[in-house]
Order: sequence, then structure tokens, then C-alpha cells
Amino acid sequence: MSAPDAIEVPLQRKRLGVMLGINLVCVLAALGAAVGLFAFHMAWMVYVFVGAMVVGFGAHVWLMVGLAHGARPKGSV
Repeated sequence: MSAPDAIEVPLQRKRLGVMLGINLVCVLAALGAAVGLFAFHMAWMVYVFVGAMVVGFGAHVWLMVGLAHGARPKGSV
């Protein structure tokens, strides 16, 4: 039995950086939407908040799927 190939650290580090950048933008957008919703009573800001949350969680999923895909042995499906 052979051990699975190691993950590609530079690629995963780049993925992590991209994910952190996306999450930073999403947090700022969600905070702005929360301020707009609660302080200025703009009800449509709920959609901006939910969109930022979905994109942020999507970035996490993208990172985890890429990490799991990178840890698989070559040639597996």
C-alpha cells in the first residue's frame, strides 16, 4: 500500500490567500449592510448581507474542496 501524494503547499497557500481576501471583502460588505439595515432602515440591505454571507461561505467550501482534491492520489476519481 502506498501513501497518498502530499498536497501542493504553494497552491494551497495561494488558495488560502484568495479565500482570506474574499472573506475580508464579504465581512466589510456584511458590516456595511448591517449598518444600513439597522441604522438607516434600508430593508433591501438584507439581500446584500445574505449575499455576502453566501459568498463568504462559498469561499470556505472552495478552499476545503481544493484541499481535499489536492490530497487525493493522482489518477483517482
